[in-house]
Amino acid sequence: MNGIKCMKTTFAICNILFFIMGIAAMCIGIYLKVSRSDFVEILQSKEFETSSALLISAGIIVIVVALVGFIGAWMNNQCMLGLYFIFVIVIFAMELAAGIIAFIYRKDIEVVIRRELLEGVKKDETRSAWDKLQEKYLCCGVNNYTDWYGVYDIHNYNTLPDSCCGYTGCGQSGGVVAYRISCYEDAKEWIIDNFYLIGAAGVAIGVLQLLLVIVSLALICFIRKEKSYKDYRRRSAGNFGSGIQKL
Repeated sequence: MNGIKCMKTTFAICNILFFIMGIAAMCIGIYLKVSRSDFVEILQSKEFETSSALLISAGIIVIVVALVGFIGAWMNNQCMLGLYFIFVIVIFAMELAAGIIAFIYRKDIEVVIRRELLEGVKKDETRSAWDKLQEKYLCCGVNNYTDWYGVYDIHNYNTLPDSCCGYTGCGQSGGVVAYRISCYEDAKEWIIDNFYLIGAAGVAIGVLQLLLVIVSLALICFIRKEKSYKDYRRRSAGNFGSGIQKL
């Protein structure tokens, strides 16, 4: 009895942490989705936006699985704990696969960011996002203000967006009054930092999941052992009662 109580307590503590991390993962995903959305709006591949959505989904799944674990442990239900065990392994395997893919392609992030920002400069549908970006972070162009030359106004080669310099009509002056900070460095720093944030959250949840796999399996074994012991006691008591009646 003491063994199963100890195991249940350990499981409850780990599962509470698992539940909290699920909430944290969901909150991080929401934060990444709403913060600096101008960058994501310009990027065409949408990998970062997708990763944020996946983090939100993973957080919700973790919360649901943790609740299944709580109910299974409270009811001593081996079936629910078995499902919990399988779900945790599946989630861990998916996280491991995602982590390996992210590690393999980590060096491509900067190349993709620069290429897609440059493509975004040439597209009319991203002009509004570029204006908000440049006004907010006081930057101009991907590498510098010359990225807008011959792009913003094909009839006036040196004309820049007014968001490159901060007041109405200033873009007509070209690079004379333009911000000297490139938007690429700011975008790269933000996206890479947040990929690290996603990675750190994944590692923390992954380590806890390994512990939960071990603890949940041990708890199932303890419950099965306790059930077998109770069945044995019940049969022994029944046999003892039958022997007394015969006497």
